[in-house]
Amino acid sequence: MNAREWIVDRAVVPDTVLAGTRIAAVDGRITAIDRQAADPAATRLRGTLLPGFVDLQVNGAGGRSCDEGSDDALDTVAAAVANGGAVAFLPTLITAPWDRLLAQVDAVARWIERWNGRGAEPLGLHLEGPFLLAPGAHDASCFVDPTPARVDELLAAARGKLKLVTLAHARRGAVEATARLTTAGVTVALGHCDRSDGFAACVDAGARAVTHLFNVMGPLHHRDVGTAGLALDDERVACPLIVDGVHVAPPMVRNAFKILGPDRFLLVSDAVGAAGMPDGDYTLSGIRVTAKDGVVRDAKGSLAGSALTMALAARNFLRFVPQAGPWTLARAASTNPATLVGAGHLGALAIGKRAAFTLLGDDGSFSAILA
Repeated sequence: MNAREWIVDRAVVPDTVLAGTRIAAVDGRITAIDRQAADPAATRLRGTLLPGFVDLQVNGAGGRSCDEGSDDALDTVAAAVANGGAVAFLPTLITAPWDRLLAQVDAVARWIERWNGRGAEPLGLHLEGPFLLAPGAHDASCFVDPTPARVDELLAAARGKLKLVTLAHARRGAVEATARLTTAGVTVALGHCDRSDGFAACVDAGARAVTHLFNVMGPLHHRDVGTAGLALDDERVACPLIVDGVHVAPPMVRNAFKILGPDRFLLVSDAVGAAGMPDGDYTLSGIRVTAKDGVVRDAKGSLAGSALTMALAARNFLRFVPQAGPWTLARAASTNPATLVGAGHLGALAIGKRAAFTLLGDDGSFSAILA
């Protein structure tokens, strides 16, 4: 039996913020949250303890890319995600030729099955493409329709590890694919689509999120609201944002939060290998991308993921949205993403949950704490 105790200045529990809190865990699960006297050997934490951050879109980090598929690359990514303040993540694969993509899915799924317990926990796979319409940094020549046969091939290759699929709602077969994936226990997000067609039908079929609100969604207009406007309006839809100050301008982050509130607003990094690394050249699905001043672009100058960690995203969120505080941040960075992909062992400081935390230090720093 592995027992641990922490004593922390403040702890964000689901309904409030507690001061002077003791948290106990046995074998990695929380067994007590109270104000009792702690064991002298308890770990003292200075700051505010949050439920561990969950990042639903990590293409790479620490100089490596998830599409490499090797244990070494994925172990490095998991370590970098944890160093960046998150306790769990979805390794993310983007558009590639179909057969190559299936091989990547298989490789990442096998790594998840034999994860060594170090670094951030891989909750499953996020597949962003190739069922898309608007390319962004993706290779549009590899886009395909989500036919029943392709969906079945994808599910077979992932062997139960597929947690999130981003598809374009205006793609032929999108509604049927949404229903098929949802029935299989996969969360469907709508994105990389610059038309409104099919959005409502896909949500009716089970889609519950969009992928990086405002980005690669076409314009937002007061008469033709587009994908972003529909997502903001539909209370069934969760809306992750890339909060680096470049993908979405700070005033639009504030506007989105005013509409979405703490229950539908999510932070996501969309990180590539540049996350946690200095400026320079990296790869994204075999494409060379360059990080300069913390902004990642491809050779055409298009944004190509980000160099964000969840710690940086959280810091930006608190700076851009001054009315937000630790409780709201816990919702956006932990509770909401964990709930979206069914990670019931995460997302809250509560008895029975995994003892995996993110500490907001009194100096404004964020760090992951893994039992």
